[in-house]
Amino acid sequence: MLRSLDPYTEFEARDEAQQLTEGIQGRYGGVGLVIAGATPKDIARMQKGAPTAPSQPQQPPPAAGSKILPKDAIEDSSQLEDGDMSTSSGIISSFDEDDDEDDDQTLQSRQEEKRAIAKARERGIRVVSAFEGYAFDYGMRVGDKLVAVDDLTITQDTSVEDVRNVLRGEPGTMVTIKFDRIGVDGVQEITMPRRIVQLRDVKLATFVGDPKDGIGYISLSGFASNAGNEVRQAILGLERAAEDISNGEHSLKGLVLDLRGNPGGLLTSAVDVASLLVPKDSDIVSARGRGFPGVTYRSRVDPILDPSTKLTVLVNRGTASAAEIVSGAVQDLDVGVIVGNDRTFGKGLVQNVEDLPFNTALKFTVAKYYTPSGRCIQGINYREGGGLKEDEGRFQSSKVAERDRQTFYTKAGRIVKDGGGVEADYKVAAPQASALEVTLLRSDVLSEFAAQWSKNNVLAKNFEVTDKVYKEFQDFVEKKRQAGDIKLDSIYSGPLADLKRALKESGYKGSEKEVDMLQANIVREVKSDFEKYKDDIKEDISNSILARYLPESMILQRGLKTDKQVAAAVKLIRNEKTFNKVLAKGSSNERIDETGRLNLASADAKETSTTNRGSLQVKW
Repeated sequence: MLRSLDPYTEFEARDEAQQLTEGIQGRYGGVGLVIAGATPKDIARMQKGAPTAPSQPQQPPPAAGSKILPKDAIEDSSQLEDGDMSTSSGIISSFDEDDDEDDDQTLQSRQEEKRAIAKARERGIRVVSAFEGYAFDYGMRVGDKLVAVDDLTITQDTSVEDVRNVLRGEPGTMVTIKFDRIGVDGVQEITMPRRIVQLRDVKLATFVGDPKDGIGYISLSGFASNAGNEVRQAILGLERAAEDISNGEHSLKGLVLDLRGNPGGLLTSAVDVASLLVPKDSDIVSARGRGFPGVTYRSRVDPILDPSTKLTVLVNRGTASAAEIVSGAVQDLDVGVIVGNDRTFGKGLVQNVEDLPFNTALKFTVAKYYTPSGRCIQGINYREGGGLKEDEGRFQSSKVAERDRQTFYTKAGRIVKDGGGVEADYKVAAPQASALEVTLLRSDVLSEFAAQWSKNNVLAKNFEVTDKVYKEFQDFVEKKRQAGDIKLDSIYSGPLADLKRALKESGYKGSEKEVDMLQANIVREVKSDFEKYKDDIKEDISNSILARYLPESMILQRGLKTDKQVAAAVKLIRNEKTFNKVLAKGSSNERIDETGRLNLASADAKETSTTNRGSLQVKW
């Protein structure tokens, strides 16, 4: 019945309910590790010969969040859960298990899938991320293979859930972890206390450009219960640091709030964050629904951010829900400029969570929310499904048509529209990820190469991926391709396999051969991306290697040096005339791009040089 309503209304089983609660609270008792491996479900399917399509999860380069990736690549590369937990392989059933006549393509696919599962079991359970202040500080690193946790000896049949349950426990108790690390002889062992692990939403607070310019940067990745306090402390820390650096001459002159890839969270946390930025007594968001009492959230305090501080908010298609409440309030109240490639995700629905017996829960939609101008940015309309057949029972959805989007006005009189997310005021093109880069990010090849590199090399102070290392990586990928461990045409292999199957059923053998030729040509063209997108792939390799040595915040800060959208936001803050022009009444009839031109639906980023960015990082 639930699937007939909307995609956000769903029953949460025990494990999912626990993760949901931890995501809301932003804390749990454990050691601060994210682990990954083949799940028991994967192994059972392999033993039965059932079809699966696992993809070993890897921690994506943090800078990848600023790129435009296909939807499935985003889901594979960035939806890692936080906290002493398993990351499943993402199983997808591609074939009917009852088929008696398996064609060559199906058999080949099944063999590849079995090989992938066997490889996952051989790899064991490994560390995907170690949190700063917790497991990272005790010596755990990305890529470490767990051998034992307390009395639990980890074998090929040990599930990640079993390991997670032993890692977690009562704060103050001790846990001993044994692990193998590539390049280090023997089994390593550490003993550390379990603690209340705070899942920080503010991943980085620092300066961009010359710290003396006083332009701050805050990366906000979610909206758990403590998000408002984290952003508050980050702003205060940046303001104090700016005053110290300038010897009291000025505080923070500009702030870049990065909400790219932020999927949202608690509505109340969004209100907390927005209250730090908007004038006192400003409406921030309202919610209305059938059978839901209408409520308006209003800022009751003076903003922490000085009104003279120029604010820019970075958004992309991954900016959703609570993150859209903040960006919508900033835009409607004209307190800052929304910077991005186009629009945000467009999720204007509110969900409640109701606890159920046996530690389960029900998450269900109760209302729509509205920004201060009165618009709802929900981009898809849902209609309840019905009928006895499975395909009839699912909810019906339709995208809000452009002609149906209504006009609203910001506080200063700028035109904004509802339906389809929050549109950027200042458009800066995001780098496009190539087909090759997406394939590399979705596979485990970057992590495996980083492990091999770490075994044979020592990290230098001014590390960079040289042409020699890049050639070694290309050779590494080619060996993997020949062994069948990676398919460079994986993005297209599904549709091509379906086409070949359809052609075979129709008896078009000549066309089948042409599809084979097309597939070979695709592989050749994808290989050419090694040269065309050399700098991007080098950056991915570098991040994967550095993830084995450095905490996440340092890698994020390093990625700012090549982030064109951040550079464009900083450039806008420095240009007071253009900044004020964007926020002027009537300017939103035609959006402005980073060159200052009007009448453009979008604009390519022209910024090719990056400023010398300071390395000062604010701690609180």
